[in-house]
Amino acid sequence: MKVCFSLMFLGCLVACGLAYPSPLTAIDEVPSHLDTDADLLTLEPDWEAMPQDNLQRVRRQLNVQGGGSPRQGFDLSINGRAPVWQSNNGRHSLDATGQYSQHLGGPYGNSRPNWGAGAQYTFRF
Repeated sequence: MKVCFSLMFLGCLVACGLAYPSPLTAIDEVPSHLDTDADLLTLEPDWEAMPQDNLQRVRRQLNVQGGGSPRQGFDLSINGRAPVWQSNNGRHSLDATGQYSQHLGGPYGNSRPNWGAGAQYTFRF
């Protein structure tokens, strides 16, 4: 049961890290007028001066679900999706998908883990 909650907590942390990347990673160069470490810590990105290529957000998804009771057992499910390829005009895209689920505990014990992987093709009209 401790493993189940640890996996759910770890999955939530990973999901938050992937969904909200640091805006400072899009900055290519530090302006020359900043000469102290204190200035670097307070650096705000200049969104208007950045090329639009750096502002696109990568659409990754990580879904973690779980629930149950100590008497009946717990269900854990993790699904993820990450982009693999996108055409130049953005109309065609290919995403990789993966999933894991398992029932933990309860009167019948742990179930065998259920793993899966796949691909998702999208065409935008």
